[in-house]
Parts: sequence; C-alpha cells; structure tokens
Amino acid sequence: MGEARGTFHLMRRLTHLFVLIAFIFSCGGQWYVLQCVAWINMIHDYSRMVPLAEAVEMTFSGKYPCAICKAIAERKQSENTKVATISKYEKKLVPPSLSVAPRSTPPSPQTFAARELFFETWSEAPPTPPPRFA
Repeated sequence: MGEARGTFHLMRRLTHLFVLIAFIFSCGGQWYVLQCVAWINMIHDYSRMVPLAEAVEMTFSGKYPCAICKAIAERKQSENTKVATISKYEKKLVPPSLSVAPRSTPPSPQTFAARELFFETWSEAPPTPPPRFA
C-alpha cells in the first residue's frame, strides 16, 4: 500500500511538472531558457580570454552578442510581427450573415397542435405538496 501511495504522489508531481513546463513554453519561456544557455556559454567563453568579472560585464553589456543571442532576437522579432498581424485581423469582426432557407411546404396543423401541447405542459404549476420518494 505504501508503494502505491508513493507511485501516486510521484505521478502527481510529474503531472504538475509537465503542466508547469507546458505553461512556461506557452508563454514564450523557451526564449528565456535559450537566453540563459547563451549567457552561460558567453561567460564561459569570455572567461577564457579575460578575468571572470570582466567576462560577466561583457556578457550582459549587449555590446558583444553571440550567435545564439542574435538568433533569439531575430526569432522573437518575427514572432512579434506575427502576433501583430494576427491581432490586426482579429479586430475586423464581421458578423455572420443569416441565410434563411424558404420552407417548401407550410407547417401542418399537427405541428401547431404539438407546439400547443408542449407549451401547455410547461405552463402548468408544480403539484403541491411535492411528491416524496422513499
């Protein structure tokens, strides 16, 4: 029984982790993850040439972007233009046109009788006192 409970909690945590990751990626979190990877690589590469403090300064100054940083900026820009064009088209709301097909034959008297019977049953008051079920 203890193993089943442990497995349940593990599956529940994995499900929560999966939902969290899906949420982060749906909000554009992949760009932040890639940017962090790029920064780590830049600090590593620059620290081979200069002291660590200077490497960190070079990384975050924006003057020396790496290939990954340039690619991320380009992709983000293309995503923003896609969103802008989509939102431009969303603002033009055209109401749907109503098309009413003409009836080939007029409704029969039985149709009217059925409608009257339907509305009569719904217009009746509920029984008093309410029925009790055992």
